[in-house]
Amino acid sequence: RRRAKQVAFNEEHGITPRSIQKHVADVMEGARTSPGAARGKGSARSRRGQAAIDIPEDPKTLGKLMTQLENRMFEHAKNLEFEEAAGVRDQIQDIRQKRLLSP
Repeated sequence: RRRAKQVAFNEEHGITPRSIQKHVADVMEGARTSPGAARGKGSARSRRGQAAIDIPEDPKTLGKLMTQLENRMFEHAKNLEFEEAAGVRDQIQDIRQKRLLSP
């Protein structure tokens, strides 16, 4: 009964039903946020088992550390270890906030 009403309505108003077509989201979309979009979970997550990282003063060493952490984060995500990837992402955001964004 409802289907017959829907078909009649569609024909009356010239509507042709179509399937929806959605874009498939990237698995790492949440990990590629801008540095200013901190989620506020970093400190709680770091207290729950993430080892504290000694942040180097030297810019070259800091760059190497950031690259290593990003590679580790992407590796975790590739292996479908999303909680570990999120923990590393939070570490990266903490370092960016402490070193790169502070005056």
